[in-house]
Amino acid sequence: MLHPKVVQDLHSIRFRNVGFKRKPVLYPQAERQLNRFLINAIGHNVFVISTGLGLDVYYSSTQDYSQFIKKNLWLFKPANDVVAEKHFVATLHGPEVLDYFNTVVDSLITHPQLFLSCCKKFMQYYKDAGVKTRLLQLLYSTFEAHLQELISQERSPYTGRIKKMLNESEISEFKYFDEVDRLAYQSKNARNFN
Repeated sequence: MLHPKVVQDLHSIRFRNVGFKRKPVLYPQAERQLNRFLINAIGHNVFVISTGLGLDVYYSSTQDYSQFIKKNLWLFKPANDVVAEKHFVATLHGPEVLDYFNTVVDSLITHPQLFLSCCKKFMQYYKDAGVKTRLLQLLYSTFEAHLQELISQERSPYTGRIKKMLNESEISEFKYFDEVDRLAYQSKNARNFN
């Protein structure tokens, strides 16, 4: 089980375009710049990712930086988008963050190609991260446990490709877990965060 302080310090802010737009909230280069900006301003426990659903910012801190992040997002938008774009913004804190993270994964499953793309992006981000912060390890282990569950239940049409991706990632070795093994695995990973 995770230490309560670790969970209590979790925060997330999500940006969604108002209405149905296929346009990203931030383009990839701007997303990386925002991530670097937030690391410099808040600290290393920051994770920024764009999905087809919008832009999610996760961070771990004793302070709430949601207003700071909202007010500074415009710095990374193209000049012609700053005034015209409206976003739906939602913030979460504590245990709600991990619940929401799992909800995002479940939402993406209804869009299989988008889900596969996000899996690749998240796994590559984790693999390329020079520093595996506590936040990144927590999000990745939550993501991986969720993927393991999806694979064992075959809830994604791309189950075979996701298994292959997990095996090729060299991050983890995919195994089918029965309930006892899954709990032991999650407990072992959770101890790393205490």
